[in-house]
Amino acid sequence: MRESELMIAADGSLLDISLEEELSTSERFSCGICEASYARKANLKRHLKTHEDGCIKCSVCTQFLKNEDDKRKHIEVKHSPILCDSCGKIFS
Repeated sequence: MRESELMIAADGSLLDISLEEELSTSERFSCGICEASYARKANLKRHLKTHEDGCIKCSVCTQFLKNEDDKRKHIEVKHSPILCDSCGKIFS
């Protein structure tokens, strides 16, 4: 890790500040199709999926999926409540 990416925290431990540096730069990643722009390249990549033909957005999160079957499976795995066998409580 580069020295510029490390900082000594108040407790003496090393703190990775690379994400902070990335977000503090003035460079923006712009969509070539619409007016949207993002501070992080990963966010632009996720946005670009909205312009793909047939791309479907999850109704619960920001994930984009190729088709309805993938969306259904995604919701079952990532967003279905979980029932505790011991106490009967339901968790998201």
